Amino acid sequence: MEIKDLVHVGTFGQPQGLKGDIKINIFTSSLESFKILNKYFIKIEDEFSDLFFKSIKKVGKKNIASIDQSKNRDEALTFRGKDIFTLRKNFPEIKSDEHYIIDLIGCNVVDKKNQMLGIVDDIKNFGAGDLIEIKSTGKDNFYIPMNKENLISVDIEKRNIVVDPILGLLD
Repeated sequence: MEIKDLVHVGTFGQPQGLKGDIKINIFTSSLESFKILNKYFIKIEDEFSDLFFKSIKKVGKKNIASIDQSKNRDEALTFRGKDIFTLRKNFPEIKSDEHYIIDLIGCNVVDKKNQMLGIVDDIKNFGAGDLIEIKSTGKDNFYIPMNKENLISVDIEKRNIVVDPILGLLD
């Protein structure tokens, strides 16, 4: 199994209680979508090992998991900060005009005149829609809304995104 076959879907946080439960920061759209992925892996010393969840539940705003490999708080501490992966093939098929965030990160962003603006650092959503966070050399990261007015094309194969940012967005 190679890293290109895997998708980072969560990271372990702090232990919760004394019985080995641990907080999970999930990167899927919901806890339910995280649960349906079915098979999980964790990277330990450059090797990927199977990860088995006994339960995953929502407690307030936290996602708390019980895993086979953790029976007490000390064992749970060894997982803190470790990333959780699943197989890319576990994700459902998407429409031709949809993209997984993981596929957009690292793509070049150019304007319609083919001038390089930067590289996709992340996709953020602060409540008003998705924003492409662009890392540019020599200046701070900036955002371009992912809507029809600003986004011209996305070519995942060529790792290229063409944008036409609204007037004043880059000034």
